[in-house]
Amino acid sequence: MPARLAALVAMALLLGGCVAVPPPGPSEAEIAEYNAELLDLTWAATGLEGVVDRPATGSGRPLQSAAWFDATFACMSAQGIGNLAITSSSESGFELYGAWTDADDQLAFYRCAAANPIDPAGSLEVLTDDQLDYIYDYYLQSLVPCMVLNGFAPTSAPTRVEFHALAGQWSPYYSVDVGLGRVQYEEIESICGAERPLLY
Repeated sequence: MPARLAALVAMALLLGGCVAVPPPGPSEAEIAEYNAELLDLTWAATGLEGVVDRPATGSGRPLQSAAWFDATFACMSAQGIGNLAITSSSESGFELYGAWTDADDQLAFYRCAAANPIDPAGSLEVLTDDQLDYIYDYYLQSLVPCMVLNGFAPTSAPTRVEFHALAGQWSPYYSVDVGLGRVQYEEIESICGAERPLLY
């Protein structure tokens, strides 16, 4: 099928299958709960529980994930502390790698990490049930049919319940049996649309 025709079919599927207005994002209470749990995990990762008193949480403005990492590194560097790497982990909060063995450095890290809350809504790390349903419908009603029309066959989609259990971590674009190269990904995305619908 010519790309132009496929694009028109994809647009028809999109307009006919998805609601026009995205559902509301997480509430302030849900975002606050996310940050409280994240700080608990981050404090546990320092190994200082029961050794020193836990510092109070800062009151800086919420940052999206990338900006939060930059701010935390800058805060540590300003104190002359370096030689480390921080990676996020869904199971343990933040995992620390590098030359830290000193408790004062670990304490400084927590203070820097706690200075600004993370904005999980902007980073799409916390999604409401309605948002997950919105994304799921977009995948099954728009992306998957368009990909099939263009010769790509995603693996079987999870059920709606499974998609919720996965916190939305499934995408048709990353479930193609043969895999998508960069050029193929850019081509199919230009025809069928973004990996996720706009939520904000």
